[in-house]
Amino acid sequence: MATIENKDSSGKLGKGVTLSVTGAASENDAILAVENYLREHRAEGLSLSVQETGDSDSFEIRLD
Repeated sequence: MATIENKDSSGKLGKGVTLSVTGAASENDAILAVENYLREHRAEGLSLSVQETGDSDSFEIRLD
């Protein structure tokens, strides 16, 4: 199961915020986990972009 950490110190979810996803089996799993996370926090409608981290089970996803 993927773990998501909000990198914004205030904890807000919006444009420009980066979410760190660890424990995802693939990039697709990381994106799905973030989509579910946003749905839970009522922050749907934001675009996602995946940033390279170099780790196979760790992804940085920026909200746009």
